[in-house]
Amino acid sequence: MKSSKHLILRVLSPLFLMTTVTIFKAQADTAATAGDINTQALEDQQSLPDLSDTITNTLPPTASGIPDMNYAVQQAEQWHPAIGQAVGKLFQQAAKVDQAKAKYYPQVSAGMNNGYSNSYVNAGYSPSLVLSVSQMLYDFGKVSSSVRAANAGLAQQQANVMVSIDQVAHDTASAVVQVQGYQKLVTIAQQQLSALQHIGTLIQQRNTAGASSLSDVVQTNTRIEGARATLMQYQSALQRWRATLATDMGTGPVSQVADTLPSALTDACNVRQIDYREIPSVLAAFAQRNQAQADLDNANAQMRPTLSLEPQVTHYLNNNYSDSRDLNKTQYSAWVKLEMPLYQGGGLTASRDAAIQTLESARAAIRLAQLEADQKLTESQEQALNLYQTLSVQERQETLGEKTRDLYEQQYLQLGTRPLLDLLNVEQEIYQSRFTREQTLAQLHSLQLDCLYSTGKMRNAFALNNRKIQGVVIRP
Repeated sequence: MKSSKHLILRVLSPLFLMTTVTIFKAQADTAATAGDINTQALEDQQSLPDLSDTITNTLPPTASGIPDMNYAVQQAEQWHPAIGQAVGKLFQQAAKVDQAKAKYYPQVSAGMNNGYSNSYVNAGYSPSLVLSVSQMLYDFGKVSSSVRAANAGLAQQQANVMVSIDQVAHDTASAVVQVQGYQKLVTIAQQQLSALQHIGTLIQQRNTAGASSLSDVVQTNTRIEGARATLMQYQSALQRWRATLATDMGTGPVSQVADTLPSALTDACNVRQIDYREIPSVLAAFAQRNQAQADLDNANAQMRPTLSLEPQVTHYLNNNYSDSRDLNKTQYSAWVKLEMPLYQGGGLTASRDAAIQTLESARAAIRLAQLEADQKLTESQEQALNLYQTLSVQERQETLGEKTRDLYEQQYLQLGTRPLLDLLNVEQEIYQSRFTREQTLAQLHSLQLDCLYSTGKMRNAFALNNRKIQGVVIRP
């Protein structure tokens, strides 16, 4: 017997040493590989697909062929990967709910015991087939709390999907607002350039006739070049925002968008009190709180016993098993098992304490989400009110400027009592007022979109409710 033990040790020791060395070497190789980043290796190892394919429209074009804000938002919702990522996490969490519920049902397993034993008379190789069943009878809420936690996680992911939908809608609509604004700015800049070129033609004719000096021609040409530079600046910004909108929509180049706006945008900021039940971020925070509460209940349940029924069937494949002369090869057993943790090194208590702190954090997250919604809405409302007042002032300035221009033009061209510089200055003031007014309108529309987002009205404003978006249906 002693020699057999020595023989076994002599055989196993080198094997153990080789295994240990191999493990450490593999760990070292892994660490070295992790610090050596190879783009081509990543592409090959991860089996990356061809990412050069272009994205095409999933919605039919509008009747006019020119997309409006509603069309742009709905198009973006159908493809944007941020929504797809949130939807994937949603379905992942739905599977976790089923996983948690599975513990209510019998847990059946089968296998084969294959080995050697000398613990009884008929020692030797004794393989057997084993079929075991475990049915939880009562566990003081372990399974039920896990199911509640999974369902709360599912609710949180549903809210996160709505957060993604609202964010994509907000970003896309904001890009449309910018494109609309710069389209108008480009038009005004073109009008300014044409008006100055018209004045330049008149000045050139007057200079030829000796009625104006050469300095008038130079001053006018300087203003013309300044207007041309402004036009180019706005054209460049327009192209940039068109590219941004095309990216949000997942389409090819966007040459033009309609100037129409959703009717809900007008009164978006006229909200006295927020309904927190419509705000996805607040709903997600509440779901997180419910999940934290379920996790705390589960942590408390882990300290209590579990009662289960555990039958088992064992079928031996030869006669080298205990009491083989008196017992059949197929043996049955059924146990009612009561198990309770007595000492786990403080792990269960630490888990409960962590769950308590998580719950307190989740409660604070609810208040934070509500506070952020209130703060953003209040800021947007105040700024929108100021812009409404500013627009009224700018419209009056533009009207007065046009009247002044008409007078100056008459005084310069017909009476000769007004210098050219006054005429050019008032002309510039008129168009600058128009530029400023369109920029103010774009800011106002952006603030109205912020109000829609803060109050959870984005999906209603852009007709996204009761619509299937990337595999999910959003209900109001």
